[in-house]
Amino acid sequence: MSGWSGVLASRPALFITGALAAFSVVVVVRSAGLLEPAELWLYDEQIRRVARAPTPAPALALVVIDEEDVRRFGHPLPDRALTRVLRRILEAGPLAVGVDLYRDLPVPRESHGSGWTRDYRALGDLVIGDPRIVMTMKVPDPDGEGTPRPGFLSDDSQVGFSDLPVDPGGTVRRYLLDMWTEEGAYSSMALRLAILALGAEGISPVPSPEDPELPMLGPTVIRPFQGDDGPYVHADDAGFQLLLDYRWGTREIPTYRISDVADGRVGSSELRGRTVILGTTAVSIMDAFQTPLEPESAAGMLPGMRIHAHAVDQLVRYAHGQGAPLQSPSRLLQLLWLLLFSFAGAGLGVWNRRLALQAIGLALLFSAVVIAGRVAFSSGLWLGVVPPLLASGFGAMGVAAVLAVRERAQRRAIAGLFSRFQGTAVADEIWRRRDEFLEDGRPVSRRVRLTALMSDLEGYTAASEKMEPQVLMVWVNEYMDAMAQLVESHAGVVDDYAGDGIKANFGFPVASEGAAAIDADARAAVRCALAMGARMEALNQSWSERGLSTGRCRVGVFTGPAVVGCIGATRSLKFTSVGDTVNTAARLEGFAKDDFSGEEGGVAWRILIGEETYRRIGNGFEVRSIGTHRLKGKDVALPIYRVLGVAPEG
Repeated sequence: MSGWSGVLASRPALFITGALAAFSVVVVVRSAGLLEPAELWLYDEQIRRVARAPTPAPALALVVIDEEDVRRFGHPLPDRALTRVLRRILEAGPLAVGVDLYRDLPVPRESHGSGWTRDYRALGDLVIGDPRIVMTMKVPDPDGEGTPRPGFLSDDSQVGFSDLPVDPGGTVRRYLLDMWTEEGAYSSMALRLAILALGAEGISPVPSPEDPELPMLGPTVIRPFQGDDGPYVHADDAGFQLLLDYRWGTREIPTYRISDVADGRVGSSELRGRTVILGTTAVSIMDAFQTPLEPESAAGMLPGMRIHAHAVDQLVRYAHGQGAPLQSPSRLLQLLWLLLFSFAGAGLGVWNRRLALQAIGLALLFSAVVIAGRVAFSSGLWLGVVPPLLASGFGAMGVAAVLAVRERAQRRAIAGLFSRFQGTAVADEIWRRRDEFLEDGRPVSRRVRLTALMSDLEGYTAASEKMEPQVLMVWVNEYMDAMAQLVESHAGVVDDYAGDGIKANFGFPVASEGAAAIDADARAAVRCALAMGARMEALNQSWSERGLSTGRCRVGVFTGPAVVGCIGATRSLKFTSVGDTVNTAARLEGFAKDDFSGEEGGVAWRILIGEETYRRIGNGFEVRSIGTHRLKGKDVALPIYRVLGVAPEG
């Protein structure tokens, strides 16, 4: 395994790589603006949740033109009626009056279409004579399209524009306080009205001590909206914009029909000390905008005058120290916030491999993101929720997918290496402890202590010269099958076949740990060897009855250190044991085999063991020392013992 597959095979490396990959994907996707719709939807949810919380009632009042008023006065509202209503309002003692009706031309015009009417002049005299009144205009766009200020005003000191920035999808989430064009600077209606209302309290905008370019109302610094604030990505942030918090929600601001004001049914008790906005709510006039308060419903469509009212309320609250503009964390903090949950998700995927627990962990992680986002939003800080949700999900699922692929690769690798062990209890244990056999996707070689058993069928060569090939194979396979079954029944593993020989290991391929387990392996090997001898006698009897050749079984058993691992070419690897212990077991099996062939009494088997095996099997066997001998290929003589059988009881 090489390249990325090798890197990802390491669990810590997979954790880091998975987290960084999830982080990078979400950063790229968010930077492209693909998450903005989902983030704006959640942002609107936060706005609605906060708007339901109790908040002081705004000192506002609305005077509205509804459909019945349109039928009574006509549309647009005539100058004479507007003048009369404004006088009534001013007599009631408001702090400020905003007129959200365009009056760039007289209403109605003179028949010849030019010049000012007497009613228009009277309206102008009233407005100019009372600085509490703020008229409206629409700032010209780059093509020059707009609605100028009333002709009777020589400057913009009593004019506020009504332009509203509208997001894709038609929702108003921001408010323009100031804007600049080639023709000059303009202020919004809400800003003009808020300054008038606050002026009555001795509060006026001043430069911030920290940054003179930023205005301050009361204790609150007003920071402008930036194109990447909150859920936005590269939004139009021209002018001085403010994110609307809609804190008053859909609760009703005191509202009066213009007819009731004109007829004297609304007076000082309703309007004194308030900021009054006069405008239209008639559906036929089409001056309504979608807001976050009630998406995709009639309740969420607010007339422009109500949006101006929300902006005035927000500015007055700021001046009173009741809240501050929603802040976005620094770019670095946003990235760290995202990185935190990328690593959390990847960690969940790496260290928890059970699907049910992963689902629970991911749900808890998602809950933590949402709760943290809500707490921060309530405190005036926008922490994105969608990016960390996606990053943690991508991290967990991506790592889980890689682990699944890696696990399948491991299964294939282990199946290839240990195919001869499949179908045994050993196979399940190998998979459970697979990390002992594979490291970074590669087979692992390690040093263990095991008991090796080598057996050989004496008489095979002579039999092969006399038997037909098919009969010979049946004969030798009968022997091999019988001996292999005995090895397996004694918790050993047949490692290899060589002609008429069998190589078996005890404590292999899953290594035994601790002296007691290694002792048990040695005893199991010796018991297996005795069972092989008994089976050899039974086979000889069966073969004799069938007229076949008989044989003798030589067994060598040795306990000691060995190296287990893979040998062979890349495509034909074989997991096996090698080392001095295995060689010594083979030398014991072949030691003085001519002497064994010449033994009298027709003994069908011989078992020779080494010193360490002798020490580990205890007193449960009948064993005789045959002295110290130098085995073939050995420089040092070794004590050799012959196992004669199980020790008699008592």
